[in-house]
Amino acid sequence: MGKAKTTRKKSRSKKNIVVIKVGGYIDFTTSDELEKIIESLTNEGKYNILIDLANVDYISSRGWSIFLSKIKEIRDNDGDLKLARMKPDVFQVFEVLEFFWFIKSYETLEEAVEDFEADVPPMPQ
Repeated sequence: MGKAKTTRKKSRSKKNIVVIKVGGYIDFTTSDELEKIIESLTNEGKYNILIDLANVDYISSRGWSIFLSKIKEIRDNDGDLKLARMKPDVFQVFEVLEFFWFIKSYETLEEAVEDFEADVPPMPQ
């Protein structure tokens, strides 16, 4: 089994978008680290968060629940949480769970950043 690895990287965007790169599995044992990173960002007042899932092979229900649990606070502060570059197996679960109703996903990081830049309001809650 893999382990989730997260790194924070600021984009060169005017909107102060923070990209979190994750790899491996986001499961019960590794999801706490991701949750702490997102919490630290929101505590710092950073609410435009892009999760790069290009190197993620699996997301457990605990991992998916982190995204949903943070979305309200983020949007209440005029930010958004977006997902990008999901592998087909991960994207399939995203679709089956119908998370597209709550969180936008993108094929590329550039598309997600452009959406932040376009001042498109977050999806309805």
